Amino acid sequence: LMRYTRTNMLEVLNADYIYMVDGGHDPKGNEVAEFDETACRDACVSAFANVESIAVSSYFSVRNPSHELRAREIIQRERPGAYVTCGHELATELDALKRATTAVLNAGLIPIIIDLLNSVEDACRRRGINVPVMVVRSDGSLVSVDWARTHPIETVLSGPAASSIGACYLSGASKFSRGSCVVDIGGTTTDIIYLDEAGRPVLGSEGTTVGGHKTLVKSIDIFTFGLGGDSRVRFSKDHELIIGPRRVLPLCSAAAEHPEVIGCLKDIIADGSLQEPIVVFPGDRGKASGTFEERIMAVLRGGPSSVVRLLKNERLANMGMIGLEEMEQKGLVQFAGFTPTDALTALGRLGKWGGEASELGAKIIARGDGESAAALCVTVCESVSRIAAKNIFMKRLSTRGFDFNKEAGAVSLIDFSLLSHDGPAPSIQLKLNTEVIGVGAPSWAFIPRTGELLSELTVQPENAGVAGAVGAAVGAFYLRYAVLITPLASGGYRAHLPEGIKDFELLEAAVDDTAALITPWIKERAMNSGAKNPLVTYKRVDTEAAIAGGIRKIHLSTHLYFDVSDGLEIKLMNK
Repeated sequence: LMRYTRTNMLEVLNADYIYMVDGGHDPKGNEVAEFDETACRDACVSAFANVESIAVSSYFSVRNPSHELRAREIIQRERPGAYVTCGHELATELDALKRATTAVLNAGLIPIIIDLLNSVEDACRRRGINVPVMVVRSDGSLVSVDWARTHPIETVLSGPAASSIGACYLSGASKFSRGSCVVDIGGTTTDIIYLDEAGRPVLGSEGTTVGGHKTLVKSIDIFTFGLGGDSRVRFSKDHELIIGPRRVLPLCSAAAEHPEVIGCLKDIIADGSLQEPIVVFPGDRGKASGTFEERIMAVLRGGPSSVVRLLKNERLANMGMIGLEEMEQKGLVQFAGFTPTDALTALGRLGKWGGEASELGAKIIARGDGESAAALCVTVCESVSRIAAKNIFMKRLSTRGFDFNKEAGAVSLIDFSLLSHDGPAPSIQLKLNTEVIGVGAPSWAFIPRTGELLSELTVQPENAGVAGAVGAAVGAFYLRYAVLITPLASGGYRAHLPEGIKDFELLEAAVDDTAALITPWIKERAMNSGAKNPLVTYKRVDTEAAIAGGIRKIHLSTHLYFDVSDGLEIKLMNK
């Protein structure tokens, strides 16, 4: 047993400890080092005594998982209370480091998601909801709660995935003649997700990055940027309008709960020095340190306060504002400020809250740019649509292989094209050539104009504000598993199966036998994942290389892709 303590590896894998045990295979699945079972048992007794979750990952385990399987047996026998994740169960691609990272992250998430799902099931029982609980995966499909407990890494980005499924269902995207773009505008961020011609979310070509760590988990291809109904609106020192990426409480909603916000805004107007309508509330995390922070928190115990009042006795107001910004980032305080939601409210387009706070906020912030409050609100709404259109178009170009890092003037050209829409007829037009589907609570206010900027009509389905909930309700079970068959140097072929390797003399025999072995195995796996009546199909893909000037071909590999759907779900949905 050797304890691996290199700091960089611990950071890359996001692990507390790394232990290396002898064993391993080569790319063909041949054992190159015998598995040290004694060292594994010793680690269970000494090193793993206080460990809750353990990840087991070995080089080329996707070509032969026998050592990982044996390690799991030993750990489960010696440490029956520990959660164990094997790398080969989460991915079939090569990349030992990413696979180990995926396994470590999955193991660490297991205790967290178990608590969450237990709470969900308990809440259902208390309310008399006696139904199976299903969880949305990263690709938009559904799995059982038991599967999610042991494979939590597969639920990363499940929220946006559910929104894309819900958007497809609500808009009828599966019947469109071309692909579509789902634009999900929330309070803090906007997500862009593309659907193919069948209405299915397009998956990313690379594994998902979780907390800065690259994994092998396949998820929807999503692009997220900091723009939403609660984005902070302000002017820069150069009088440039800035929207986001930071989030603040909209003034209208803050005033509805705390009427004293109106007085704070009037104080700012009376003072005449501040050009942003910031009202400060106590935060819900962090601990004050230093005289400045302690004094601010003492004032806020009496309720929300304007920045003018909080910094009244500060000799350097700019330094005081920087201090408040730092407190906001730490969670000590929370800002209420002018947002796109306030712009809509001040214009009378959103009647959820009273408009006085939003109108006062618009008056304060407009003073900094010399335009009327109403004109400012119109500009803010137009800017939100333009920012969304710009990001949608840039994402579309990126998916087509366009490299913005190599084309320095491309972004400026897109900005110029969008600004050409100021007149009655745009002089330059961008063309997206996909359907644009708007979902999310504030999408109704911004997506139609976004579509105009991209020369596309938009689809704003009914109940677009709850597309995520709809997607979770209408999602279907789906599972894919790939098996690799490779030629052997000595002749014959090797199937790399989930329980080990198996050799054959003929390729056709390897394909037929693999299909016969995997079909019942993946059916059982599907039923454990939540399927009631799993239907299995598979596709064969041979890879060959031309030699001797293209006269002959040699076999490099064969992939068998097994797809599983739930026949019961399909039947019920068709009905």
